[in-house]
Amino acid sequence: MIKKKLRVECDDRYDIQIIDRNGKSFQMYIAGNLDLYWIPAKRKNNGLFEFDKTNKTEFRIFNKLFDLIKDVDDRFYPVLNGDTIRFISEDRPEEDANILEIKRTDDLITIEFIEGVDHSEFCIMPRYASHICFCNSGSRIPKVESLFMYLFLYLTRDCKSVEIVDSFITNQP
Repeated sequence: MIKKKLRVECDDRYDIQIIDRNGKSFQMYIAGNLDLYWIPAKRKNNGLFEFDKTNKTEFRIFNKLFDLIKDVDDRFYPVLNGDTIRFISEDRPEEDANILEIKRTDDLITIEFIEGVDHSEFCIMPRYASHICFCNSGSRIPKVESLFMYLFLYLTRDCKSVEIVDSFITNQP
């Protein structure tokens, strides 16, 4: 299930919440620096999200992401390896950064947030230590990064199966 809510401080900017088949969720939003962030709703034991064919919209969207990345992947800095997308968060040095892994099989898409070096002591809210940053300016792989931004914009503007809500769920397994 995909939901969007209007940002309080903005007239036309939405945040996205994607809920997997087990009721766990992660959020997508554009921060004040205009970079796109993906972040799990809970940090502990909540880094793996699963979408099967019953999650029709999510399954279709993430499959399409694979197809689009295949067309523009950087040959010197590839993120696609077979049926796995491995994106390194762009707000930290690569050796310390969090990693986003999206894997697909014929009937399942999994999204995993893998924490790099623990920086939670620097965060006001520790769950933000698990985030993935897609930099709009200065991206290591701008063609791939732009696809993640297009995905976010599609979900906030054009996708008809996204539910508009006043707030996101917070009680999760």
